[in-house]
Amino acid sequence: MTLPVRGSRRPRRPRVARVSARRRSTRILALVVLVAAAASLYGVSVSEAFALRSDGFEVSGARLTGSDAVRAAAERGGGGPGANLFALRTDAVAAQLEGLPAVAEAGVRVALPDRLILELREREPILVWVVGTRRLLVDVEGFLFAEDRGTGAALPAVGDARAASAALAVGGRLEPVDLAVARQLGAIRPAQLGSSAASLVLAISDGEGYTMDAAPGLWRAVFGIYTATLRPPTLVPQQVQCLTSLLAGREPRVATVYLAPAGERCGTFVQRPAPAP
Repeated sequence: MTLPVRGSRRPRRPRVARVSARRRSTRILALVVLVAAAASLYGVSVSEAFALRSDGFEVSGARLTGSDAVRAAAERGGGGPGANLFALRTDAVAAQLEGLPAVAEAGVRVALPDRLILELREREPILVWVVGTRRLLVDVEGFLFAEDRGTGAALPAVGDARAASAALAVGGRLEPVDLAVARQLGAIRPAQLGSSAASLVLAISDGEGYTMDAAPGLWRAVFGIYTATLRPPTLVPQQVQCLTSLLAGREPRVATVYLAPAGERCGTFVQRPAPAP
């Protein structure tokens, strides 16, 4: 008996997706556009039409920072005259500006075709630290950020005659103890002490520490030397209270007050010699 033989099926070949001519042309066109855009961008980035003018700096907020220092910082960040503004990294310029002692924050904007806008926010002074003939502005963090050119005329001033303070300069920082004491003593006004003084003059020396002189030619208060632990700045309010009580009713007779609160004692004071009859 002869069995029927089945015809073997030929295996199917996987279909190959054919890219139409239209799709190929679209891709080629897109590639051409990208190349053209890259070439155009390169052309713009080297074009002299977008070069920063030598007088193209517009600076705002620079009350304490000199224009020469601002320009030099911008140039260090790549923003010098002739720099292409399309290729300029504004964040690099801002970083250089914020490295200037008096600058707390800087913003940099490009104004095409050839200007650079620099917006500065400078530190705010709260004290003037006087070392010899130098008057240094101090911010709330104790940072010495600029020489005083008249800005600090209405601010409390502290004359520092300590030997170690001769090295203080712009860019330095006060010790936290000094900053805390100076801020408290600098905020005191004669009326708060019940004093008839026209002004109060603060100073520091290696021998007496902090002193306060009532001008013109009244009394002198010795607050002393402070440390972070043994004699901290938290002692100041008690000393001020003691000074107020010691001056009450006897200010014309007081020459020097030594403020050393301890228990019920406020300290001692030296009277002026009685006028000769």
